[in-house]
Amino acid sequence: MHVLNSGEIIDSLEGYEKVADRFAWVSRSFIIAKILQLRQLTDDHKQSVIVLYEEGQRIREFVNVDEGFRPLRFC
Repeated sequence: MHVLNSGEIIDSLEGYEKVADRFAWVSRSFIIAKILQLRQLTDDHKQSVIVLYEEGQRIREFVNVDEGFRPLRFC
């Protein structure tokens, strides 16, 4: 999941493709490693989310959140 400076949440491939250049600073290998790690920590009925914030170029992990979870802009 990506959060733009405007607070807009991008959670689809189509949306990401439009703003991919804004997230060129993200290491794909780092994200893949995090996804694999979070899979082991996530309950079957929940999800874990990696959120990339354009503002401040920050990455946050949210483990075992409810399905409808939406990250706040300034978390």
